[in-house]
Amino acid sequence: MDKWLFNLSIFISAALLVVGSLQSQFLPIGLALVFAIIAQHFYRKKYPKRNRSFKQLLEERKALQQK
Repeated sequence: MDKWLFNLSIFISAALLVVGSLQSQFLPIGLALVFAIIAQHFYRKKYPKRNRSFKQLLEERKALQQK
């Protein structure tokens, strides 16, 4: 269900941004921003950020090269 909501919020955001830009109105552009933030929330819920140190990145790279 999250994927469906993510795709829907991206589509609505893009459509409102196009409509707001063509009509030079701020309300659709503002709503597009809100839907883009909602889409980011659903994306980060599925793919959370992983904060890794440089040492961890080198270890992962080395492990991938050894395979």
